Amino acid sequence: MTIRQVLGRGLMTAGMFLVYQLVTAVVLVPSLIGRPSTLLNAALFTAAFGGLIWFLAIVYTQWLAAEKSAHFGLRGMDFGKAKLLFLAVLAMVVIQAASVAMITLHWTPEAENQTELINFFNQAPLPMVLITVVGGPPVEEFVFRGLLMHSFPHQDQRAWRWLSGSVSALLFGLAHTGFDDPLNLAVYVALGAVFTAVYARTGDLRYSIGLHFLNNFAALFL
Repeated sequence: MTIRQVLGRGLMTAGMFLVYQLVTAVVLVPSLIGRPSTLLNAALFTAAFGGLIWFLAIVYTQWLAAEKSAHFGLRGMDFGKAKLLFLAVLAMVVIQAASVAMITLHWTPEAENQTELINFFNQAPLPMVLITVVGGPPVEEFVFRGLLMHSFPHQDQRAWRWLSGSVSALLFGLAHTGFDDPLNLAVYVALGAVFTAVYARTGDLRYSIGLHFLNNFAALFL
């Protein structure tokens, strides 16, 4: 890729993250200012997130096609991938347990992002479940793994995957909390690193999306 292409992809990725915030607001606002019907909530979510995921999938597919990568694309399940996913789930359990322990021991407060999620959930339970569990995982994986990592050149080379993966994990963490909350930032960066490692190893975004879905479901309901 040329420098111009790298910058263009980087701007596209940043733009898609901003659109994600806007789409989230569009889905949430009706429930925060009134009591819309379940049908309206579902329709808003389907239209807003469905359209965004469709667009992200198109961009991601086009970028992969342009790269002509032999590593990234749809891959079937095998023993190696099953083992990797099992280890990733264990890593997520350890990370979440460490987060709970740090909060219980008063080493750090509840992450501001998590507090906001709980507050929004109390005001708009159905939209928050749809956003957090259904819409958020694929959108964030497309943005932070599918687009961000592929804003770097030479993804078939391990050194470049390390670099793009490190940036992906860090920015994923910063999207959820800031440098002023270092312990919670470490938790989110670690989760981002798990998703990144799975995507980098398998080359198939579906696996990191599945793990992200599992993590958000557990965080919201368990």
